[in-house]
Amino acid sequence: MAMAALVGLASPALAQAGANATGKEIVVEAPRTAPGPAPAERSPYTGAPIITTTVRITAGYGDLDLAKPADAARLQTRVEHVAQAACKELDRLRPLAPDPTCVAMAVAKARPAVEQAIAAAAR
Repeated sequence: MAMAALVGLASPALAQAGANATGKEIVVEAPRTAPGPAPAERSPYTGAPIITTTVRITAGYGDLDLAKPADAARLQTRVEHVAQAACKELDRLRPLAPDPTCVAMAVAKARPAVEQAIAAAAR
């Protein structure tokens, strides 16, 4: 079982007026698995210990009216920016384990929550 190190960061989206006050937010997760000093699992290929570091940042949307297409698009853009920030932080924490698919995977993982929020606003 891989150990997970969680890093919480403040999101630029939460700094916007009302974003956090309503509790409306999407959590964007960017995990990175790499060899590390605290063995939890070992790679079947190299025997090296495996550590998973996850950066979670929230993208607030309390200031948006997701029933409006422009605001729904703005939320998707926020999630992409937050994913970029999370992956940048992972690159800083794990510079020897880059992952060029990090942003796309973080956005894809957050997509169901974004779609659910937009669908709920359309009702």
